[in-house]
Amino acid sequence: MAKKTGGFTVRRGTAKRMLSVVGVVAVAGVMPLLTATTASADQIACTEYVGSHGYTVGPKVRAACSHGVIFTGIGKTANPKCLVGLANLNVASSVSGKACLRA
Repeated sequence: MAKKTGGFTVRRGTAKRMLSVVGVVAVAGVMPLLTATTASADQIACTEYVGSHGYTVGPKVRAACSHGVIFTGIGKTANPKCLVGLANLNVASSVSGKACLRA
């Protein structure tokens, strides 16, 4: 049913639908921020582990540590991209393996 107010025709339920759309858009905008926080924290744990073993932490270490662990269903394994990235920087495999498990 339409109702005429101030020269505009407003249909019942229009405001409700608009609020629903705004809610969905707001949730879609916030979700990446919430999930990015965890990834950042894990990257920091990886880079701090590398740094604590005497290696200089710069953009290349952070890039390697940005490749998070792989969840296998029975546990987690280090991401090969993280391992290779740190190996290319001459980080010992004993350090890179444990660091990448923190990524």
